[in-house]
Amino acid sequence: MSLSITHQRNFNRCLTLCALCLALGASVFAQIELPKNPKAEDIVERAILLYGSRPVMAAIQKNGRLRANVKFHTTDGVREGKTYTQFIRKPKLGEDLILLDLELPGTRYLLGYDGKATWSINNGEVQEPNADTVKAFHSAHEHSYEALLRYKENEGKLALLGQNNLGTMALDIVEMTLPSGAKTRYEISRRTGHVVYLHYEEKPAAEAEPVKYRLYFKDFRNAQNTIMPYVTHVYADGKLIEERTIVEVAYNVQMEEKIFQVETANKSIAEATIK
Repeated sequence: MSLSITHQRNFNRCLTLCALCLALGASVFAQIELPKNPKAEDIVERAILLYGSRPVMAAIQKNGRLRANVKFHTTDGVREGKTYTQFIRKPKLGEDLILLDLELPGTRYLLGYDGKATWSINNGEVQEPNADTVKAFHSAHEHSYEALLRYKENEGKLALLGQNNLGTMALDIVEMTLPSGAKTRYEISRRTGHVVYLHYEEKPAAEAEPVKYRLYFKDFRNAQNTIMPYVTHVYADGKLIEERTIVEVAYNVQMEEKIFQVETANKSIAEATIK
């Protein structure tokens, strides 16, 4: 048997083992027990393993495209639409490139960050987003559940605040503080390691009272060997204001950074309108 054939067979065997480990990852990691008196880092590191592990998520979720159906609950009733989110992750959370495309009846609104500036396009017209919109856009990102899974890379500090019981489900409450001062409380299932709830406060304007946000995550599924919630409910001061349901996920896809620039996005909209 030639050396090249031997190497090829060993390589194929390694690929098979890697695929098997990824497929069984959640069940294997679920058997990892926490210490009797776990620290915040113990709880979050176990959660990171259960979501796919730090190296796997870094390799697979380095960029992506997410399509979702969305419902906004307003004083005028429910408005339904679709969102198309694209992103490229950078070493730091605040450097991530993000593009949100929202379609509602009679409205198409794009909001993006190209690494330098935040921009918006409203029904084909490029507009300068106001300061409150920019703040809310970036705040939602730094208070996301993904931010917790990247706490170490972003120098987040963790603190264990206690435990909450939701029926028979035990939830560990961990607070993360980022260097920016942003604080987010996460309620993590002791059984599955999933982030079930997150809480944070944000002022809609400098003079306004802070709004208390609560996000509820459910319907956790495997997405390219990582775990993600397919359904998210957003509450503001206890009232349901938004429901998001993922309908399509694509990670680690071919993507150019220029799509996050306002000129490229506006040109794409114009070309689509002509067609």
